[in-house]
Amino acid sequence: MDFFNKSEQAILLKAKNIVVGFSGGADSTLALFATNEFLKSHDQASKLSALYVDHQMQADSSDWLKHCESFCAKQNISFACQKAEIKESGQGFEAAARSARQNIFNTYSQDTAIILGHHIDDQVETVFFRVLRGTGLKGLTGIQRHTKINGKDLIRPLLHVSKEEILQFITEAQLDFIEDHSNQDNSYSRNFLRNKVIPLILERWPGAKKNTARMANLLSKQSKLYHQFLTEKLKTLCDEDGLLLDQLSKLDYFERAELIRIWLDQQSFTSPNESQMKELEKSFFQSRQDANPTIKFYREDAQRTGVILSKANNYLIAEELNE
Repeated sequence: MDFFNKSEQAILLKAKNIVVGFSGGADSTLALFATNEFLKSHDQASKLSALYVDHQMQADSSDWLKHCESFCAKQNISFACQKAEIKESGQGFEAAARSARQNIFNTYSQDTAIILGHHIDDQVETVFFRVLRGTGLKGLTGIQRHTKINGKDLIRPLLHVSKEEILQFITEAQLDFIEDHSNQDNSYSRNFLRNKVIPLILERWPGAKKNTARMANLLSKQSKLYHQFLTEKLKTLCDEDGLLLDQLSKLDYFERAELIRIWLDQQSFTSPNESQMKELEKSFFQSRQDANPTIKFYREDAQRTGVILSKANNYLIAEELNE
């Protein structure tokens, strides 16, 4: 089975360092094995390393660490372990864990490619989870197979593979893996979806997983087209000093909000949620012209830089929030 497409293969061959997120579970085991096999076929396996992130929340974590070390030793793969500092601060454990892992990924240089083991089932769970939270078009695109985070390539080569196919492959390849029993804890929202909700849907609609993944892929292409259209329009509304407030004020609320989000995204700033955008709208477009409002916001998962928005002459300007 081919796991990496041609563009991903080119990225791996060009990267100076390749890190696979390795928990010892079936998904990350296959991601690590597939990456190692590809690099060995090009005599570049020496630049591969496996990263075990210890969330320090499981009693079995020391056993998992030993398993991962042993697996990598047998495969002659460099191994590293880093402890994650998880600070929930109101956003829930799962989001806090993602943020902690992201902080670890941020320590790697920009010539590093990071490989993760997400698959079709993860994609379906993500889309369903976002629907329940009231997501927009971008949220419905789900997990992206290839993204750039702080200049580093993040690749999910198994995103077209189901969990069932992963288990079949690693069984045939006689690869050892471990089971995380916390995956059966339905107090976690994602586990509840995985273990309770989605199986019921599949009983009634057996093709739901593939259809949902296909929908996410289609919406991803449509979202990119939509983004390109708005990006072209954005060029007429800003310059190096910021966004032109008088030009923005001529647009309706929804278009204005979308353009502001894209503008912030281009600068790697966090994008405001709907309540924050309404606050921004009230402060900058419904207040007195002589008012000088300032708004600060940030993402709880820390994947983007916090931002301070303020007014200077006729411009909306954005600056990094350092708090």
